[in-house]
Amino acid sequence: MRTGAGGGTVRELSVDSRDDPTAAGSSCLPLVQHGHMDVPHDQISTRELTSASGFTSEETESDSSSAAGTKGAGGIICQQTLLTSTDSVAVASGETNWSQSPTACLRGQHKCNWCAREEDLPEEIKPEIIWDLDRNQETYRVHFSRAGWFCCPETELEFEVRAAVTIQYGYSSWREHLTETQKNQWMVAGPLFDIRVEPTEAVAAVHLPHFLCLRDADNSRMQIAHFIDEGMTLENPTRVRSFHAVLENPSFSPIGVFWRRENSDQRTQLHSIVLLYQAQRRVNLTLHLYLIPDDGSRVKAVKDYEKECQSWFVSKSHFTAKPLHFDSLYIVSSPSEITVTPKELPFLDKPAEAFQPFTEVHTTDVKKELELSLVGKKDGKPIWEAVIRPEDLAPSGSSIKMQIDTHFVDQHREQLIKRVTAVDSILDSLHGVVLDPEQYQSIRAERTNPDKMRKLYELVPSWNSGCKEKLYQALKDKHRHLVEQLEEK
Repeated sequence: MRTGAGGGTVRELSVDSRDDPTAAGSSCLPLVQHGHMDVPHDQISTRELTSASGFTSEETESDSSSAAGTKGAGGIICQQTLLTSTDSVAVASGETNWSQSPTACLRGQHKCNWCAREEDLPEEIKPEIIWDLDRNQETYRVHFSRAGWFCCPETELEFEVRAAVTIQYGYSSWREHLTETQKNQWMVAGPLFDIRVEPTEAVAAVHLPHFLCLRDADNSRMQIAHFIDEGMTLENPTRVRSFHAVLENPSFSPIGVFWRRENSDQRTQLHSIVLLYQAQRRVNLTLHLYLIPDDGSRVKAVKDYEKECQSWFVSKSHFTAKPLHFDSLYIVSSPSEITVTPKELPFLDKPAEAFQPFTEVHTTDVKKELELSLVGKKDGKPIWEAVIRPEDLAPSGSSIKMQIDTHFVDQHREQLIKRVTAVDSILDSLHGVVLDPEQYQSIRAERTNPDKMRKLYELVPSWNSGCKEKLYQALKDKHRHLVEQLEEK
């Protein structure tokens, strides 16, 4: 099977990550299926790296000068891949504001009052985030140096492995693979994943997440769909858990969970979640309220769209009080004075590639608590409730305006001159894009890194926002930890 990305050099490192969505900002753009990733990393010695990975010092010595990460536990490590197009470097992994799923923090919590809790939780892993060369598509990668049962909180994918293995995986597109006939026969019941494994035989089982509420359901309607060159093939899951379909000794291609449609399909019960985002804040408060299946690929699509809007993720209860079924209608209710547009919020079967509909909730009073609930249009019964407090919201509009008006590279000029060490790599990223050959050579001729950064900053006042953004992206690629520290100030 295929492994790696871009055929680049591979380094081993351990990683860590957390959930802390970024603050609100400027006006919203059309739906964009990608986001930016803020992922810092620290330096780690060859000895620490060797101890964490189980490799000999000879195997890692060649990369010792620049290996990065934080010390791993239990022999679980991830990989950093250096892509070799225009000397650009793939994004490393670690702590991040936007990489993690907004609902990843709820792993292990009870999702449904009718389904049994998946009590025996696997060991959680922290995957590396890998971007393609155009920064339009991200995948995840992890290397296991020992046998075990592991879960990725980003995607809810689980792997049972019997030996050391490298796994790279990401969301794929159902829309690109399904024919109209297949869409009429089968309902998508979870994300479609593109999984690549080396060696394949090291994976004993894969646990694919699904969003079906299976109480009183006929599990024989569930199938695992594979998409290969010859077309789609179907396979019975080895067993079905409350939130996962398990396939033992799997082969890997685009793979996901299907549910066979029947006449009563419109009543199929589905686990669903509510996502809240605070739109750009000035004086009043505007919230975007989404109601979608508990599907990681759709959660990510919402997150990426709202990131482009520079919205603020409002962390509240996510799971609805009961399972829902597609094409049902709900209304936002509140004792406070609010404006809701549109007034009805449908629960729809929209693929991750499509725009996910939301209801806009607007209020002029942001000093008090705001009580919100979603109630069924037909029966008036609540399916979700939350209280939004002032401390849940983004910083003040004036703070956000300052962040918008003053670019990061201008705000932190002094610290960047002092602390950036990978100047040559940053210049390589800007060469031919922002810097012409003469400027590039002139800056490279300076003797020290601070002198090079000062020389680079001589050009910054004449740059437009696009050029500054190129420098910002290069800084994030090479100095994620530093960028993250400065952004938190």
